[in-house]
Amino acid sequence: MSFFGPRDVARAAVRGRWSGLEIRRLTPPERLGTPESAAFEELVGVLNGIVYQLWGDDDFVETAEEALAGLREQDYLEKIVLVAVEEGAIVGRVEADFPLDQDAETVSLLVDVVPALRSRGIGSALLAAGEELAAEGGRTVVSAYTEHPVRSLPEEGAWVHAPAGSAGLPAEDPGVRFALRHGYRLGQIERSSELVLPLPPVRAVALASTAATADGYRVVSWFGAAPDDLLDSFAALKERMVVDVPHSGIALDREAWTGDRVRAQERELAARGEPLLVTAAQCEASGDLAAYTEIAVPADGEKAEQYDTLVAADHRGHRLGTLVKLHNIHELARCAPHITRLLTWNADENAPMIAINRAFGFRPHALTGTWQKRLG
Repeated sequence: MSFFGPRDVARAAVRGRWSGLEIRRLTPPERLGTPESAAFEELVGVLNGIVYQLWGDDDFVETAEEALAGLREQDYLEKIVLVAVEEGAIVGRVEADFPLDQDAETVSLLVDVVPALRSRGIGSALLAAGEELAAEGGRTVVSAYTEHPVRSLPEEGAWVHAPAGSAGLPAEDPGVRFALRHGYRLGQIERSSELVLPLPPVRAVALASTAATADGYRVVSWFGAAPDDLLDSFAALKERMVVDVPHSGIALDREAWTGDRVRAQERELAARGEPLLVTAAQCEASGDLAAYTEIAVPADGEKAEQYDTLVAADHRGHRLGTLVKLHNIHELARCAPHITRLLTWNADENAPMIAINRAFGFRPHALTGTWQKRLG
């Protein structure tokens, strides 16, 4: 399904306002290493340079193969990439991610500009082109994001706060100023946290003691693909992720999850070389899955990323968050002993999950701002 044809988006208008700059739609190539893939591979290199300058390491650097795999599965999330080209070189991009669920009203825009070329209108041009895509696609809520490594946060100064939570983003940060200048409102802050593995023995024993109080539940784990007999129950639990997580300050679309959608996500992550390691808690009385946590596990490197962690609302208060996280970390040590760092993200107002992370020994890594704007 696609809202858009192959034509360019308001090219003449963009060129008229930002002289010498072109905004072009980038079509993902069928194969890499071909003349048709040159622009895509150039974009991957540009984005990796931006990432490295922001974070100071290669934690979020992607290979062209990984980036291409992330664009191929578009049955549930359509991803449209526009690039800014100046003097024949790619200098930025906006990726518009359109959830394709029925009644979806949001779109997410990822805007990046080469650092040395910022403050010249390139980001504004890309944002305008992304918002035009959103309007053409009938979306009324646009989300954008700013990322703030802990090492970059000032010790004092003015802060911008979301409606909920205690964290704030520095008001003088260029990304913050850019979002505010273009009419976006800070809706939520996510805390990124890092855990060094393996767990110290004393901490592991204390966590195991807490997890042992989860009576009436058993754990089940899988790597890469959910068991067929748990597929529908797992899909039903993933559908609750948007419903049960804190999101009072931002608009989120409901997501319909089926077994087919779970399999599509598994295919995408396997193609990226980061299959999911999942541990779920199963209610012994009903057989339903009550909680789960996921880790995307790369074949090499030392860093892995924790994706969803959810305890269904009617099963909370039984230490299931600790149970599934601890068991998944044990499974991670067994199947991927090369992983020595784990990153996770939580809404700033999600105090229960943040408390669990602190008990594991997670330490602050970064803040991510979710900014939203209503069109029309």
